[in-house]
Amino acid sequence: MASIRPNRSTGQTKKPTNKPGSAKKRPTSNVFSVLEQHQVAELRELFNLLDANHAGVVGREELRDMLTVWYERAPTEQLLNELMAEARGLPLNFTLFLTLFAQKLRDTDPPEVLQNAFRCFDSNGDGTVDAEELRLWLTTKGDQRLTDEQVDEIFRRMVPENGRVKYDALANLLHDC
Repeated sequence: MASIRPNRSTGQTKKPTNKPGSAKKRPTSNVFSVLEQHQVAELRELFNLLDANHAGVVGREELRDMLTVWYERAPTEQLLNELMAEARGLPLNFTLFLTLFAQKLRDTDPPEVLQNAFRCFDSNGDGTVDAEELRLWLTTKGDQRLTDEQVDEIFRRMVPENGRVKYDALANLLHDC
């Protein structure tokens, strides 16, 4: 930040002039380059719903309400603490809200990658995978194993037909979560 200096000849203070190239630039967030336009619009709508008092920030209780609706049960205090810690004590305004979601979305594989992974389990070649085999893989394999409750939630959203799940829609669901 530029300081205000007294003018030696007049004794008055004056602000320094900004010469080309001398102004310090604030770092810009690339959150808008990470998210697609429809994602920003959806997150804006969600933020506005959470910000019921229109204060421009979302607090811990609003976050708790949102997660309760999403997961159909109240989040743990540990999860709330982790999310609030990601805000680093700053008010959770829309820009920070977007930034946190962009970080979460950036860490997910695109639907095409998920579809290719599921295609390996498509024994019938019909765009579906066996629901019980899928449950086994999701709950026992990989770095981020799901709980049976989480798989039940997926199956509530993606009702298996004849014991099989359409993996194109499943990949989109997993990516959007």
